[in-house]
Amino acid sequence: MAQPEKMTKDSKYKKVMEGLDVWTAFYRANPVRFLIDYFGMEWIRPFQQVMITFMFRYTYFMTIASRGMGKSMIVAAFLCAYCTLYPGVQVCIAAGQRGQSINVLNKIVEEFMPKSPNLRNEISKVNTSPAEGFIHWKNGSIIKVVTAKDSARSARANIIIMDEFRMIDKGVLDKVLRKFKAGQRRPGFYDRPEYSDKVKENKKKYPKEPNKEIYLSSAYYKYHWSWAKFKAFFSAMIKGESYMVVGFPYQLPVSEGYYPEEQIREEMQEDDFDSIAWSMEMDSLFFGSSEKAFYSFESIDRIRKIQRAIYPKPYYALLNDSKYKFEPKKNGEIRLLAMDVATQGGSKNDATCFVVMQLIPTTNNQYIRNIVYVTTLDGGHTFDQALKARRLFDDFECDYIIVDTNGVGIGVYDNLVIEQVDDDRNIVYPAWTCINDKGMAERCKEPDAPEIIYSVKATAKFNSEAAVYLRDCIKRGKLRLLINEVDANDILNKSKAYQNLLVEEQALFQEPFYQTTAMINEMINLDYTQTDGKIKVIEASGMRKDRYSAISYANHIANELERDMRNIEDEYGFSTFIN
Repeated sequence: MAQPEKMTKDSKYKKVMEGLDVWTAFYRANPVRFLIDYFGMEWIRPFQQVMITFMFRYTYFMTIASRGMGKSMIVAAFLCAYCTLYPGVQVCIAAGQRGQSINVLNKIVEEFMPKSPNLRNEISKVNTSPAEGFIHWKNGSIIKVVTAKDSARSARANIIIMDEFRMIDKGVLDKVLRKFKAGQRRPGFYDRPEYSDKVKENKKKYPKEPNKEIYLSSAYYKYHWSWAKFKAFFSAMIKGESYMVVGFPYQLPVSEGYYPEEQIREEMQEDDFDSIAWSMEMDSLFFGSSEKAFYSFESIDRIRKIQRAIYPKPYYALLNDSKYKFEPKKNGEIRLLAMDVATQGGSKNDATCFVVMQLIPTTNNQYIRNIVYVTTLDGGHTFDQALKARRLFDDFECDYIIVDTNGVGIGVYDNLVIEQVDDDRNIVYPAWTCINDKGMAERCKEPDAPEIIYSVKATAKFNSEAAVYLRDCIKRGKLRLLINEVDANDILNKSKAYQNLLVEEQALFQEPFYQTTAMINEMINLDYTQTDGKIKVIEASGMRKDRYSAISYANHIANELERDMRNIEDEYGFSTFIN
């Protein structure tokens, strides 16, 4: 009887390697099984399993997902599997904000590694600092994060993950981030003669692994390049190419327990509920302004250029950062405080809005109009609304206040034309009077009251003119708005003083940017009719337009002040003195 061949050291090694090859192939085809078996990630839900599998299988992957989906958690799990199963792979995570990219690394380091000895054994070095975040695997795989800016040109990667890609500049994406892709990963077996990629036949039998692009985001406006990218991916997917697009609305994280249903109901019932923002962030639906919209998102988005808001003076003492100081008025600058008044809360169309507009004179006798602050007050007594207006007026060193006195605003006006005591600030505010309406001025009984108030009456004629003036200023670039809240938060987070504030204190500094976005959503949701040459803008059912009304009032008065400036120039111009 033949004796079994004695196992040599070489044969044992060969057998182990053959077994390792089999298991590696199995787990590459079943990455979720690998995450559960090897790293103990039994928490992975079915929808997360689907996403991870798709990221493994397809060269180009995109997900449009709601808040509460745990996108960072899913991506982190995917990378743990991929970096372990594919030695030497280089991964780059890019986002508009570096801190956003770091979230993925934090999930791996702070949540996964403490619970998994095997994962800890696979990783050699970590750094989760915002400045230079990375994770090194013992097998040569690397994950690194970059900020999606032009300065990140030196990075190279086999997998590029664009986190919240809608907030990444299209030029940076095409010219910088997509150029990150290095040469394809070269597994060690290519060095063996029987697999050499230098042999023509082997190139077909053993093709190189394609580099991957993974896009993650919530939905956005159809005007934006992200919509075109989504459509391109979808078109390639249905043609059967190596593309996959998936969308996850808020119902999925709710059903999986990631997002409390009660919280959803509360958010939808809030007085300042923004249905457009909701459809994008929660329903995962791209939004396009209607063909009948009076204001286009494209034209408004182009004027979001102001990087820093101006805040009420007490905010600067709260922040206590030498780089953030109250902005004094420039030579010839005028500041307007415009308000659209509501008298009671509880309705989606019932909130008092305040807008601060800078008027910066130009060399050709015009005013650039900067909306530097927007805030709202949910209903309240007319006394309280007038008091809020007085405080903002002082805090911003305003020159004039604009009030619609054609309706409920008359109550606020009547509190402005008398003395008003502010117990909290220990101030007695003087009576003001109207500058542009004799009848309204007569409601003030103080003979020496300063002319501070512009009374507007929202008649059909006035509203038509205000709507047309505003659209014209937007198209000509005379009006400028605050940047979006994501970019603003990136700038604010550069301040250590801001980072040290409480969450509710940080919200005070974020508010004008969020309010500006809400104002834009109001504007692009306004349809219009034209009767007898007059424009009437109409909000959709359930929508509001208080922010729009406030900015249209401010812009209308800015036009009047601009005409006054030109008349003065014509009357007392240089030609007068040389003739």
